[in-house]
Amino acid sequence: MKADLVEELVRLVRVRSEVYVTETGAVKRCNYREAAEAVKGLAERLGLSAELVELEVGGEKVPAVIAGIDGGGQSLAFVSHYDVVPARGPWLVEGRAFDPFDPLVLGGRVYGRGAADDKSAIVASLAALAELAEEGGPLKYKPVVVVTGDEEVGGLGVRALLGSGYRWDKAVILDAGAEYLSVGASGVAFGWVKVRGRSGHAGYPHKAVNPVEGAIKLAYHMLETYKPRRAAKLSKLSAPPGSPLPKVWGRFSFTIMRLAPGEPEKHNRIPGEAMLGFDVRLLPEEDLDEALAELYAHFSEAAAKLGLDIEVAAQGQRGWYAKDEGFVREALEAARGAYRSVGLEGEVAVAAELGGNDGTFFDAAGIPAVAFGAIRSECNVHSENEFVYARDLAMLKEFVKLLARGGKRG
Repeated sequence: MKADLVEELVRLVRVRSEVYVTETGAVKRCNYREAAEAVKGLAERLGLSAELVELEVGGEKVPAVIAGIDGGGQSLAFVSHYDVVPARGPWLVEGRAFDPFDPLVLGGRVYGRGAADDKSAIVASLAALAELAEEGGPLKYKPVVVVTGDEEVGGLGVRALLGSGYRWDKAVILDAGAEYLSVGASGVAFGWVKVRGRSGHAGYPHKAVNPVEGAIKLAYHMLETYKPRRAAKLSKLSAPPGSPLPKVWGRFSFTIMRLAPGEPEKHNRIPGEAMLGFDVRLLPEEDLDEALAELYAHFSEAAAKLGLDIEVAAQGQRGWYAKDEGFVREALEAARGAYRSVGLEGEVAVAAELGGNDGTFFDAAGIPAVAFGAIRSECNVHSENEFVYARDLAMLKEFVKLLARGGKRG
């Protein structure tokens, strides 16, 4: 059975499956059950066998959907997610105002929250399996569509699924770009540095120890010393098209500056504690523990030199890179074939991502992975007027079909 890709995507986007983290650190999930049931319902309408799996994440149920067809050899998981980041409307496109969860189809595009990230991948992959079943013919891989929740809050859904013992021989992360085949992703370390001082009246600064000024000095020192050292680290993997460097490079940023919890914000009061939030991007092949040790050492050296009392707390997720070269070649052939099949110009590149993705968890489980999807740099993901090109829905569908056949046409 052939699916109307745009119509089915509109249906899924209408499910407001938002997720976000509250100020207290709690994960707020909205309409997960409805979203999972909608995915399962689509799979079954297309004639696929589908299972809804109840996962336990942080004491709450996070459903996942697994759908597949018969045939093929090794199992190949096509992985996507139904959760989306929050959106508030109305959005405005070419003079038309609309709710981000009531999609607008205009000019070959589908606008709406999750239209690109990542409900496009759900529709394209399920439609691909339905067409493979209908067309028949030999398959190299047994294709399985895996749809989880909680991707937008750290990949908790995929981690829970793999932690429950689910395994496949290979995996493709469909929450990815369409311009290049991703063969890796950066690791990340993030956290807070607290600068302690002594509070006091701003009119008597000589009687206080100002942690805000200390934090500014610390930030400047780290930007002058640690940031260049991290930027000098270069991966063996290519950076995405349009990047300022040819290879993936290390990155460090201060992203938040605020007073510590409980400190009143007053112009005439020097606070007792100030905080800086930071983000470190690791090379795909970099060791997380070594990177964290280097980060802590630089903060300690800076504090000692500046005479500051600091406390650093960081956590992280390692990156990954593809190790199965044969699988990479098949995926690249499938991606380029999918471009040709829908008349797209240009050549699909091979690169690693500057951000992270769920490939980390598959790689850690010993499952070879690559990433390829329908998202383009102009698609406004996580922002207003998010959209996906209808042609990329068709392209991604063809990619899934081709890869299930080993990268070649049936």
